[in-house]
Amino acid sequence: MNNKRITLLGLGTIGQVVFDELVASTNGAWQLAWVVVKHPERHQTVLLPTGAQLTTDWRRAVEDPTVDVVIELIGGIGVAKEAVTSALLHGKQVITANKDLVATAGTELDRLAELYGGALTYEAAVAGGIPIIRTINEGLAPDRIRRVSGILNGTSNYILTAIDQEGLSFDAALKEVQAKGFAEANPTKDVTGIDTAYKLIILTKLIFHRTLSLAQLAPTGIDHLSPRLFAAAKEWGLKIKLLASTWESRGQLNYQVAPVALNPSHPLYQVDGVTNAVVIDSDLVGTSTYLGPGAGGKATANSVLADLASLSRGEQLTGSSACLRIENGRPLTKQRYLVVNPTGLPTGLQFSDRHATSALTPALTPTDLQRLRATNPGLETLALGE
Repeated sequence: MNNKRITLLGLGTIGQVVFDELVASTNGAWQLAWVVVKHPERHQTVLLPTGAQLTTDWRRAVEDPTVDVVIELIGGIGVAKEAVTSALLHGKQVITANKDLVATAGTELDRLAELYGGALTYEAAVAGGIPIIRTINEGLAPDRIRRVSGILNGTSNYILTAIDQEGLSFDAALKEVQAKGFAEANPTKDVTGIDTAYKLIILTKLIFHRTLSLAQLAPTGIDHLSPRLFAAAKEWGLKIKLLASTWESRGQLNYQVAPVALNPSHPLYQVDGVTNAVVIDSDLVGTSTYLGPGAGGKATANSVLADLASLSRGEQLTGSSACLRIENGRPLTKQRYLVVNPTGLPTGLQFSDRHATSALTPALTPTDLQRLRATNPGLETLALGE
């Protein structure tokens, strides 16, 4: 087991936990060499281990020829991409929790790792503390996965749970999750579905060897849902969840990121709060479900450190660089819906079941749904997750 010298980029929520664990560790397999921060004046009290240096110069720290591993915890796709690219061009092993970067540039970065003898690992980029990437790459490697679906954003799931169980408004639930430290100051990517979409892009690439774009996924978030939809869902015994899914059917790859209403028999129905969960359907194992914390520095830091431990053992955890731009993908083409209209339900449609102001539709195409909305002003709809 070779001693690994490490550059740590970022000392925020996750970076601080990783730093503390590295300093406290008695594992002789690694040594902290550099800690890169943007505002050194905020970290004057940091007690660096012997031989480690604090700097704002990421190039010096990343390109140091004695450094073996770069842990990128800056976030975003600006400086982070520059630093990761430089590290891979210098043959370094890179660990990142940066879902935005992996989703938008993962194929390019995988190729650099392969060309220059480095590695790119990103267990922490999807589902927080759930080792889902390792499960896909190792535990399910002999299997053929047909479908992956999941609740992949702890912030949005907490908000939906608080609205459902506590009767909070969207704004009140958002303030509560922020106060508990499970949401960013700017939660736009969480509540609009972008964060979830990036994670689904990563899982789709790993499982189906296809590269989706954010534009293709066209995610729908939870920030537009009305109190009437929540009330109707509760009346029907349903729970609203922000669900991400990709599945193979008859040679086509289908995908969706959107809030859906789940019935009690669905494996994700009971997943509440900041918990994340992933359901995988495969030929050999069948249906398997993986749950764990999806928000918080400690859970994500654990995944970062797990990648470091694997690299220290000499394991190669890079994804495939042979992924193809998807040609035959399509969004979900036919679904059933929960529909709500306080002034009366549409006529001329055979509902599966109905109440006074809400009903469950038969399977509708996007054209059917568009026509239904156009002819029924005030109608609100929510897909059923089945």
